[in-house]
Amino acid sequence: VGDIGGTNSRLAIYNETDKEAIFVKHYPNQKYLENLTEPGIFESSIVKPFLEEVQSTKIPDLDKSLLVACLACAGPVRKNTVTMTNIGFDYEPLVIDGTRIMADGRGLLGNIVRCTIINDFVAQGYGMLVVDKEDVLELTPGSWKMVDEEGPKACVGAGTGLGECYLTPHGDGEFMCYASEGGHVEFCPRSGLEVELWDYLKKKFDGTHRISVERVVSGRGLANVYEFLAMRFPEKIVETVHEEFLKAGDLQGKVVAVNATEGSLCEHAMHIMISAYGSEVGAASLKWLPTGGMFVTGGLTPKNIKYIQGADSDFMKAFHDKGRVSPLLKTIPLFAVMVEDIGVRGAHYCAQKELRLWKKDVESM
Repeated sequence: VGDIGGTNSRLAIYNETDKEAIFVKHYPNQKYLENLTEPGIFESSIVKPFLEEVQSTKIPDLDKSLLVACLACAGPVRKNTVTMTNIGFDYEPLVIDGTRIMADGRGLLGNIVRCTIINDFVAQGYGMLVVDKEDVLELTPGSWKMVDEEGPKACVGAGTGLGECYLTPHGDGEFMCYASEGGHVEFCPRSGLEVELWDYLKKKFDGTHRISVERVVSGRGLANVYEFLAMRFPEKIVETVHEEFLKAGDLQGKVVAVNATEGSLCEHAMHIMISAYGSEVGAASLKWLPTGGMFVTGGLTPKNIKYIQGADSDFMKAFHDKGRVSPLLKTIPLFAVMVEDIGVRGAHYCAQKELRLWKKDVESM
């Protein structure tokens, strides 16, 4: 199974009945995916080497096994194919095709009998169904007691980009997860400085009337915020940090977070990004009313929990700042997910479902 994000691809392999992975490996996309226009570059550069490493280190007879795969990918999925939202450019995006992977007979790729592509936040959503209580923090005190087991659930998470999904119950204990592109709704500035930020980003990204909230709430969004603040307050630039930022490529957001010392431009950027994060989670909660739980996931959440947790945090104040409907948000169970493998767990959940379907198909032949 795989969780394929904008920055990293996380792959894991499981035995049919095991909950724990036999082997897990992370691949930095920038390092392993160079020529994005090459057909099958993802399976050639990541999936095939992963399976070869599994065989050489963990499962010597892997070539005698049949493999069912589920890849959770950051982008809209159509006909078992995804065009990745945050890898490559508009003119050179990465395309991952599950049907093509199944048809690829090279080496251990030929052992894959089923390969299903799902949206990465569909995987995050299904991961919520198997998350352990010790893996989450209550952001609203008493959230576990408020959970309606038959109510809808929702998930919002910032990483390289911003993802959102929701789950609805089916009455038999099962939930169906639905993807969305909610991270691309409009960013709504909440202060005079944020109006200036909005105008700056609108010009930077050639927007006429709007920018998406992901331009602010994400790792890349954090970099955008810092870039704006450095332009707006040049006297506050720390040259060593700024130079490191300019050379960091896809890791600019990390440079900002690591250097967010008290009173710095980086800390200011963190406050703006986290406040916008809380505001968007609050907006999503009003739209979906997830009485079964709103789960805040993504790589930025556990790394920056000190800005998120607590009634007086930037995140929580923005979450509740919804005017006359603010009291409604006190009834929504709100959790921060403190582990980063929820996408892999959700992909594993879906892979098990796909395995059952494949077995049924084989039995009916």
